[in-house]
Amino acid sequence: MTALTAGQRLPLSTLGVGSSFTVQVNCTLGGTDITAFGLKDGQLSDDRYMVFFNQPKSPEGALALTAQGVDTAFSVNLAALPADITEVYFTATHDTTPVGQAGALSVTLGSATFDVKPHLKAEKAVMLVRLYRHQGDWRLATIAQGFDGGLDALVRHFGGEVAEASASAAPPAPAAAPVNLKKERQRVLLEKAEREQPQLVSLIKAASVSLEKRGLGEAQYRVNLVLDISGSMYDEYRSGSVQALAERALALASRLDDDGEVEVYLFGLKAHRKGSLSLGNVAGFVARMDIKLEGGTHYSPVMTLIRDDARAEGHRLPTLVLFITDGGTSNRPAVVKQMMEAAHEPIFWKFMGIEAGRVDFDFLEKLDDLKGRRVDNADFFRVPAPIRIPDGELFELLVNELDSWQRDAKAQGILT
Repeated sequence: MTALTAGQRLPLSTLGVGSSFTVQVNCTLGGTDITAFGLKDGQLSDDRYMVFFNQPKSPEGALALTAQGVDTAFSVNLAALPADITEVYFTATHDTTPVGQAGALSVTLGSATFDVKPHLKAEKAVMLVRLYRHQGDWRLATIAQGFDGGLDALVRHFGGEVAEASASAAPPAPAAAPVNLKKERQRVLLEKAEREQPQLVSLIKAASVSLEKRGLGEAQYRVNLVLDISGSMYDEYRSGSVQALAERALALASRLDDDGEVEVYLFGLKAHRKGSLSLGNVAGFVARMDIKLEGGTHYSPVMTLIRDDARAEGHRLPTLVLFITDGGTSNRPAVVKQMMEAAHEPIFWKFMGIEAGRVDFDFLEKLDDLKGRRVDNADFFRVPAPIRIPDGELFELLVNELDSWQRDAKAQGILT
C-alpha cells in the first residue's frame, strides 16, 4: 500500500484503478459526517451532487454512499459523471468537535492510503481529497485542509444553499470566515515546497510579489513551459540554465495553477510533449528528459500541440505559455497564422529569447506587435547568455502584459 502525503497530485491510473472504484474513509470520531461533493468549476451548482447520509447517491448513481460508520465508502463511476462535473471533493465534518480529534482519519483509494489526521488542528470541516479532470484524465489531489464550522459551512463554501432554521430554533452559531480555496491550495503547495524543495520557496515568494504588483494575486492559469531543443541550445542545457528556468516556471505555477504543475513541451524541427513538472519531480527534471538536440527551429508544430491540449481541457483555465528559444523560426507565415487564430483563444504567449552571439530576433519582435489580432496575445523579451538575470527581474518580465491581456480578453469575451 502506497502512503500519500498532503499536497500530492497524481493520475488515478498510477493507483491501479480505472473509471469505477471505491473511496474508503476511516474515521473513528463519532458523529462525523463524510460527504462527497460533485462540483462544476468549484461550485455546487446542483444540490443532487452532494452525496451523504441524507442523499446517498447522485442522480445517475455515479457517486453513491455504500457504507457508513467508522468505515465509510463511496462507489465512484467517473465515466457516468456528467461532463460538467469537473471535480469531486470528499470531506469530513463535525458539528461540535474538531475532526482532528479522531483517533484515526484516513482515505484509501486503490493502492494508496492518505493519513489525514497528522495535518489537522482545530478544523470542524475538512476537505480530505479531491478528484479532478486534467487534460482529459482524472487525477487525485490530497488536501487535508479546512476551516471552523460544520457541514452547513462547507455547503456554503462550495456555493450551495442551506435551509434557514425556524424562528423558534436556537440562534445559529456565527458563520465561519469564508475560505479562499485558491489561497488554501497555494498554502498547501508552499508547505510542500518547504518540506521537499526548500530551494524553491524564495522563488515562489518572488513570483507572488510580481503577480500581486499586477493585480494578479487571484488569477488562475494553466502554465506551459516550451523549450527549444535546437543544437545551438547545447550550452544552456549543459550549464543548468534550462533546469533553472524550469524551476522558475514551476514557482509561477505554484501561484497560478490549481494543481501547481507545469506541462512541458519541446521543439526543434518537431514537437514533443514531455509530461508534467511538479514539486515532486522537479529535482533533475531536465536531465531525466534525456534530450536529443535537433538541427532546426520550427515554432508552429509545438504551438499546434499547445492549442490542441488547451482545447482538450475545455479551456477550463486560461493558459500562460512560457516559450523559451535562442533563435528564429522556419516557416514564418505558419507561425503568424497560428498567432492570429490563437488571439481568439484564452492563451497568452510569453516569448523569451536567449541571446548568444548574433541572433535574429526581429521576427519575434514583429510577432509581439502583430497587427490585426483580436487582442494582443503575446509579449517578447530577450536575455543575454549565459542567463544571470536576477529572479525578481525575471518574474517581472515573465508576467509583463499578462494583466493587460487578461483585461482585454475579458472585454472581448475571450475570458469570462
